[in-house]
Amino acid sequence: MLPVACGGSTEDTTTRAATDGPATTTEAAPPACSPADVGDCTLRQAADVSGVRIGAAVDAATLRDVPAHGERAAREFNSVTPENDMKWSVTRPTPDTWDWRGADEVVAFAEASGQQVRGHTLVWGQAAGNGMPTWLRDLRDPGAFRTAVVDGITTQVGRYAGRVDRWDVVNEPLAVAGSTLDANPYLERLGPGHIDLAFRTARAADPSAELWLNENLTEYLPAKADALVELVRTLRAGGTPIDGVGLQTHLTLDAPLRAGAVGDVVRRLRELGVEVAVTELDVPLGVDRDETEQARLVTQVVDECLAAGCGEVTVWGVNVAA
Repeated sequence: MLPVACGGSTEDTTTRAATDGPATTTEAAPPACSPADVGDCTLRQAADVSGVRIGAAVDAATLRDVPAHGERAAREFNSVTPENDMKWSVTRPTPDTWDWRGADEVVAFAEASGQQVRGHTLVWGQAAGNGMPTWLRDLRDPGAFRTAVVDGITTQVGRYAGRVDRWDVVNEPLAVAGSTLDANPYLERLGPGHIDLAFRTARAADPSAELWLNENLTEYLPAKADALVELVRTLRAGGTPIDGVGLQTHLTLDAPLRAGAVGDVVRRLRELGVEVAVTELDVPLGVDRDETEQARLVTQVVDECLAAGCGEVTVWGVNVAA
C-alpha cells in the first residue's frame, strides 16, 4: 500500500505572495528507498517504488517565497499540479494579453525537481471566481468564441509541449449536482461538441501529452457517476482522444463516504480503456479537528483508488488539509 501522509503539520491553505523570481529547490536527494521496507521511505520514494504518481497542487508564489514549502514539495511528490497559475483567468486575462510568469515558474520548479506536471486547466466553464476570464465569458458570438477557445488551447498546450506531460483539458463538464452537461458558456455557444473540439485541439498542439477530463462529486452522487461514465463512453465511441479521467475527490468530514464509492467509479472507467486518477484530494478538518477521521477517509480513498487500478493520487496542496 502507498503511504498517504508525510511528516510535518497540515493546513487548509498556504500563504500567497506576489513577488517575482524563479522557484527553485536545493534540498539534497533522500537516501535510496528499499521496496521491502517502504515504511522508512519518503512519500515520493514509496510512490516511485509502487509505480504510481503522487502529486500535489502548488502555486508559484509560495514555491518562490516559502523555501520549506518547495523543499517539501520536491521531497514528497513526483508530480505537481499548478493550482491556479495555468488557468485562463491567469494566463490570458485579456484577449491580447498572455501572462506565463507563474506557469513558467511551476514548470521550471518541476523540471529542477525531476517531477511530472499535470497542466490544470484549459476548458472550464465556471462563471464565477477563476473559472473563466471575464472577456471570454462575455464573448457572445459563437464563431469568435470558438476561435478564442481553439487559440487558447493551441497556444498554451503548444508552449509547454514536451514539458507538461498531461493536461486537464476539460474541467467539470457536468452540472455541479446533476447528471447533464453544465449549462455554461461553452455548451451554450458551441454545443456538446465543445468537449471533443477541446480534446482534438489539444492533441494537435502536443501529440505526446496525455489528455484528461476532470470531474467532481462523483463519489457522493451516484447519478453523476453514472453520467460521467456514460459521457466518457460516448466520447470514446466518437473517437475523442481522451486518455484519462480525473476524480477530484474534495471530501468533507460532515458527509459520510460510502465504502466502495471511489473504487466503483474507478473500475467502471478503467473498463472503458482510460486511465483514472484522484486529482484534487483534500479533507478539511473543520472546527472539530478530527484528525483520526481525516486519516481514515484519505486512506479509504487511496486504497480504493489503487486497488481498482488508478495510477495517480494528487492532493490539493502540499499540506493535505487541516
